Amino acid sequence: MKTKLLLFALILCSSFVFGQNKDFESPAKTSKQSIILFKSLVYDFGKIKHESEAKAVFVFKKVSKKPVKITNVQTSCGCAAADWSREEITNKKKQKISIVYDSRIIGKFTKYAYVYVEGQDEPIQLQIKGEVLPSDTQEQAIENKTNVSKKENKTKSMNQKKKKINNN
Repeated sequence: MKTKLLLFALILCSSFVFGQNKDFESPAKTSKQSIILFKSLVYDFGKIKHESEAKAVFVFKKVSKKPVKITNVQTSCGCAAADWSREEITNKKKQKISIVYDSRIIGKFTKYAYVYVEGQDEPIQLQIKGEVLPSDTQEQAIENKTNVSKKENKTKSMNQKKKKINNN
């Protein structure tokens, strides 16, 4: 029994040793250092009014020693637009990317912007989120429509009762 247990342990240990990937490198060797560093990757508007200005500003700075250029900022939908400097960034001063959300669309939202930096393989993902509340006039219109629907339902119900009474 002891020999079986010892043999099993030996096979198990050898599988760990030989199962190691020879091409594996430490993360320090494989990961590339970021070229730019954002102060925050998420901007939460919270609750905003319908058709109010919804502008998120993402602040970043260059951490690379070489000049950096943002080649594109692509948003996840047509309801958001990005603005950034197309110039090459040579200093380490703070820079900005602005994203404006179309606050005519009522309800909760989560949208993304992808920042493409020259010399970096993957884009940097920025997120905006919040909730657009209806304006006072829209709330009043919704309330009026709801009240009209309730009145129509009561009227239909009363008419049906009258028909039943008249038929009997």
